Amino acid sequence: MRILFFNEGNLGNFILGQGQLDTALQIGLDGADGVQARFAGLTPMGRWAQAGASATIPLLSAAELDFGTLRWHAIQSLRARRQLRAQLRCWPADVVHVHSQSIALALGATMRELPTVVSLDTTVADWAAMPAWRPVRGHGAITIAPSRRLERRALERAALVLAWTAWARAAVERDVPAARVVEHHPGLDLQRYRPAPRRPRERPRVLFVGGRFVEKGGEDLLDALGDGLGRDVDLDLVTPTALPQRPGVTVHRLEPSDARLLDLQQQADVLCLPTRGDTNPWVLLEAMACATPVISTPVGAIPDMLEHGRAGVLVPHSDPRALAAAIGALLADAPRRERLAAAARERCEQHYDARRQGPRLVRLLADLRSSGA
Repeated sequence: MRILFFNEGNLGNFILGQGQLDTALQIGLDGADGVQARFAGLTPMGRWAQAGASATIPLLSAAELDFGTLRWHAIQSLRARRQLRAQLRCWPADVVHVHSQSIALALGATMRELPTVVSLDTTVADWAAMPAWRPVRGHGAITIAPSRRLERRALERAALVLAWTAWARAAVERDVPAARVVEHHPGLDLQRYRPAPRRPRERPRVLFVGGRFVEKGGEDLLDALGDGLGRDVDLDLVTPTALPQRPGVTVHRLEPSDARLLDLQQQADVLCLPTRGDTNPWVLLEAMACATPVISTPVGAIPDMLEHGRAGVLVPHSDPRALAAAIGALLADAPRRERLAAAARERCEQHYDARRQGPRLVRLLADLRSSGA
């Protein structure tokens, strides 16, 4: 069986986790009998495509009528259609796996010719409703309606929809009842992301990892730790955002695959991601796999990932006082940190092991091919 994996890829500093998808899939497919896989992705936007997709139109933007979401989806999906067709001409596949639905909106012809699986971690509506963004209301709701209609059509035409979490699956079942959807996360490499002995340090260390510093709650975290930084606790920030120097704070510029990032994840006493805009952050899974206790917010699929508090601590978003209390309580309670760490690693082994998820994906795709979906 020949499977072509076509990935939307990283979107600058805005969404970085999609670049980790291909690695997870490759690990999961390693050694799979009778499978040939090819990985391709959408190339970065050129200048004119970028201008058309994301340029601000002042008067229309102020009235929430610039159709920015639709412009982005239209340009990206048309570019994906052209590039995917080029890939299939030089490498005919039996099944096509596309991530995410944002680039599958114009793939109707491909879906009619080949079994096409669409992988997603959120829907258009749920992403637009994230508390990190300006609330969608009035004209804003009108401008995302075309994207939602295109999304519904694409998910209905897909041979199978792979929703990464129970939260995402529930959204697809709610918005697109005719879609054939299963919950399936690609997982991660649990042999790479694993617990390690912690080195002695003078103060506890909290870790934050996020490209969108404000939307990920970075400022809330700085406010929560406040005057205790450098005195009671140290903070490692992995972010491309330029930040002023502060006592007890170290800023790191690291890529997701950097060994130094893995070391930070293994050595931190707590990973804290008080995010306002996320679906299912890879960094949470990576820390959980390293048996590092995590604190995050009930945004997107995060409650699912943390098993609703069994495998991590949930605090309200945009609430530095509640965040400070949660961090202080967890740092002061070593037995609780150990329980959360063990539950987090167990959660990853049961639900997010790429070496288990890969064979399951192969079975799903083989069933599609044999059924002529």
